[in-house]
Amino acid sequence: MRKTDTAYTSRVSLYLKVANILRSRIAKGLWREGDRLPNIMSLCEEFNVGRVTVRQALQLLSEEGLIDSRRGRGTYVTSAHTQNRENSKTSRILEGEDQTIKILEIAPPSKLPHALKGNYAAGKEYVRIRKLRCHGSKPFCLMDIYVLSDIFDLFPKEELSNRTVAALIQQYSPIPIHTARQVLGINVADYETANLLHCHMAAPIAEVDRFFANADGELISRGHYFYRGDMFYMATEHMGDPVSDSASGWLPVVKRS
Repeated sequence: MRKTDTAYTSRVSLYLKVANILRSRIAKGLWREGDRLPNIMSLCEEFNVGRVTVRQALQLLSEEGLIDSRRGRGTYVTSAHTQNRENSKTSRILEGEDQTIKILEIAPPSKLPHALKGNYAAGKEYVRIRKLRCHGSKPFCLMDIYVLSDIFDLFPKEELSNRTVAALIQQYSPIPIHTARQVLGINVADYETANLLHCHMAAPIAEVDRFFANADGELISRGHYFYRGDMFYMATEHMGDPVSDSASGWLPVVKRS
């Protein structure tokens, strides 16, 4: 196993690597519910690791509810679902309506940072709203949303914690949203983001940039969102053939440095 490692995987604990491979085999259906896994010695030989490493990997999968090891009988797959109990609970929360928005900060009006403008024009001043969206007790999304200060002043402040900024703009702004653009990328959580989202530092996160502009190409609102990778899901639907129709945003592209 060590011989095939790269700089990206060499520092990962051996038992986590073994657990990852075994978990993947269950997820892909190579081992189905009720199937018996190879014995410990066979796994040691396959992965060129010691018995302690294999036992640690199996213990991890057992804690996730994927396998059941019994003395004298062997180890069997007990579930084909590769989410642990905590993630299964998270999925149930996400399917319900148990969600809240916490206002972390409302900054005074200032110019929009140049790096956030994209290909749009910026207005005079924007108010930055930092919000944390939670499902149940779990933080799910950290948001930094910039809104033109003149439009922000029209928002009922009590609605900031229970409605989206897009909905508030739609209802209260005299300037309608003419163009909306969204860019989705994958990143890792820095210390501050990890602390607020209750995830590990360098854990995968979905990073979303949203642009709402008026008919003149001036930004009404600019949002920067971080979603926990283990709780993020997005589906895209397109009417017709997305290849021949060349639907915008359907296929990913290489990010420019």
